Amino acid sequence: MTDSVTTKGAPDPAAPAQRHVLDDAHLPVMTLRESALANNTAVMQDYVERHGLLFAPHMKTHMAPDLAARQAAAGAWGVTVASVQQAMVAWEHGTHRILVANEALDPAGLAWLASRRAVDPEADVLCYVDSDAGVAAAVAAQDSVDGELHVLVEMGFPGGRTGVRSPDAARSLAQVAHDSGLVFRGVSGYEGGLPGVDAAREYVVGVLAVAADVRDLVSGRALLSMGGSAWFDAVVDAVAARPDDLDVLLRSGAYLTHDDGFYAERTPFGRHPAEGSLTAAIEVWGRVTSCPEPGLAFVAVGKRDISFDEGLPVVRSVRPARPGGPADAPQVVPPPGAVTVTRLDDQHCYLALAEGAPALTPGDVVVFGISHPCTVFDKWREVQVIDDDDTVLRTIATWF
Repeated sequence: MTDSVTTKGAPDPAAPAQRHVLDDAHLPVMTLRESALANNTAVMQDYVERHGLLFAPHMKTHMAPDLAARQAAAGAWGVTVASVQQAMVAWEHGTHRILVANEALDPAGLAWLASRRAVDPEADVLCYVDSDAGVAAAVAAQDSVDGELHVLVEMGFPGGRTGVRSPDAARSLAQVAHDSGLVFRGVSGYEGGLPGVDAAREYVVGVLAVAADVRDLVSGRALLSMGGSAWFDAVVDAVAARPDDLDVLLRSGAYLTHDDGFYAERTPFGRHPAEGSLTAAIEVWGRVTSCPEPGLAFVAVGKRDISFDEGLPVVRSVRPARPGGPADAPQVVPPPGAVTVTRLDDQHCYLALAEGAPALTPGDVVVFGISHPCTVFDKWREVQVIDDDDTVLRTIATWF
């Protein structure tokens, strides 16, 4: 007989269907709270509809078709992705309205994009251009498959990420894309790299002016796409006086799971509480493996399991070891500052224990909240969705 092998964080195949997340679990595991997902989905969809926007949440945050289907069912226009490979995942799982929020240069990827309407005439698949080279590559790919590429000119800002750097350059490139036979649909930008909401608003006002300037090159309704997850209220403010024939497509993605760090500090719902509020959905569960000296404990969770690029994890609760296992123990919520993550190694989390910290012992389970959802999902092939009583409702797959 051979032992079965389980995916990291996955339940034992022999475990009962209705179970606590810690029953027969191979820790660490990543979980999502169903109640938080439901709240965040409704709050954000209500927000975009209230402000008259289209919504294509960024799928690169989670790359989980199950979650994309939830967003579509709530009313999302489609999804945003960062690459052609991600677009292929969305397409194969039934989403045929896709914005690739990047300039694509690989001939094979561009040819795939250009061929989508031949496969599904109702599909709407777009990508960016921000250079003459990008336009030339798009035209060559379009011609190679006798297809059709729909493009947005990306407008950036000095020192920022991608995109042309001036309104004149945007107008010139839009003209080249149009005259070269691509289907020019409008303009796009990204305000998330700016230092605050005022700078973001000023930038979006400029992009809106570019959209008006190139309107004559668009057949039908024009499109303006913007929106990270930190300053999308600046987008709403800036486009309030947009023309009636311009659709604004928001791309925010981190709202769905929210977090306990980077976006908790920056979410527009914190500045506009009357618009709604988000709840952190992500938790990573790990076991204490060592308490080698006073004030120090180690948990078997590390850089391979949890995000750390935009802030270290935070301790949300502790489940003490009991004869029946941690699943039978009530959660202990440490006072603020009592248990702090100070460092992560590949597989170890360093906990500093201050006054008021629970007396941790090997075998206890620590539940972490995270900062920056985009860099925790990619560490997991399977994620468990749990109810508020910690019962596992289902397991979803990610496709990175």
